[in-house]
Amino acid sequence: MKKIVLLTVFSILFLSCKDNGVKKPSKLIKEDKMIDIIYDISMLDAINSVNPGALGDNNINSRTYIYKKYAIDSLQFAENSAYYASDLKKYKKMYEAVENRLDENKKIADSLLKMKQEEENKKASELRTRSKDTLEAKNAKKATTFLKKQK
Repeated sequence: MKKIVLLTVFSILFLSCKDNGVKKPSKLIKEDKMIDIIYDISMLDAINSVNPGALGDNNINSRTYIYKKYAIDSLQFAENSAYYASDLKKYKKMYEAVENRLDENKKIADSLLKMKQEEENKKASELRTRSKDTLEAKNAKKATTFLKKQK
């Protein structure tokens, strides 16, 4: 009798430890596409946080935009999010890929901004030089005219 009870208890424990992970969705979004979706959502969320009216002023609903762009629906996205989130190592890797992509794009944007600022500074410097040269020429002309009148 003890053996049967122990066998039953161990069987229950063994079966209860079985991995009850999230089922694979019927419409599985490929991992690369899911990374693209998460990236786009991150970008849209960033736009909303920096300029809250930017999307609304242009009649853009970020979720609707994502669903149309990737030809998915909210249920498919939710199921796939839950599926990928159930494997923490894979999910972390996906988010690291998104983060790396965001960092790369930030570096590009920063370098473009720096180039634009340098170009504007160069133009401003050239304008100051031209203005100074023009003023010096006018002053020289006035001085010459004044000296001629003095004679």
